[in-house]
Amino acid sequence: MIVIVARADDSFSQILREAGIEVINLELIRTEVLQDLSQFENLISRLDEYDGVFFTSPVAAAVFTAHVEPPIRPTLYVLGKRAISVLENAGFQTASAPAANTADDMLRAFAAEEFADKKLLFIRGERSMRTLPETLRESATVDEIAVYETIESVPDGEQAARVRQLLRDGKSIGSICFFSPSSVEAFAKLFGHTDARAAAIGETTASRARDLGFVVELVASRATNETFAKELIKSLEGKEIV
Repeated sequence: MIVIVARADDSFSQILREAGIEVINLELIRTEVLQDLSQFENLISRLDEYDGVFFTSPVAAAVFTAHVEPPIRPTLYVLGKRAISVLENAGFQTASAPAANTADDMLRAFAAEEFADKKLLFIRGERSMRTLPETLRESATVDEIAVYETIESVPDGEQAARVRQLLRDGKSIGSICFFSPSSVEAFAKLFGHTDARAAAIGETTASRARDLGFVVELVASRATNETFAKELIKSLEGKEIV
């Protein structure tokens, strides 16, 4: 059985391989820090004006730590283990909701008065979901700044040709695994075959896959590599490829 992972090789793919699953990694998108960070630098020069700063991406967290040193006044609200690690390894204290999978989950984990009448900053990518500012705009002032962009990548030619053949055969693929809406869009643009079986790390990614016609058979219960991989392995056990 073969699993196509729309992501560079990492711990997720390693867990699958250790379970005896053949993995094809396709890095279809990459992130690049914006060349012009002048607006970001202007905002962080006035960081003490903010009550809180939101991060949902380790890339955004890394840009922040490259420009700011602890201690700081605002509370850092962080979604995702990787983003938390980036900030805490740089010496920052963070506020998070360990069980949260989405921005909505994180907001619900705090009391309503946590953000009411506060001035907040959301540091994000150009294509990041805007759940946080849209949810909070009626109760708080939320400024936003993009610090990186998501760019489509061209996979290795031989690898892409093999994936196309597997998709045409439609027999050996156990699942196509997606980690972001951008990766879903890049896969559909490059390969088509959007009726293929898929798995997603979260509901936002799954929703985009369904929109494009993929048959989403699994959405991870927690948005971590380990949980996603283990639940995928369990779902594939005993699945007969015909």
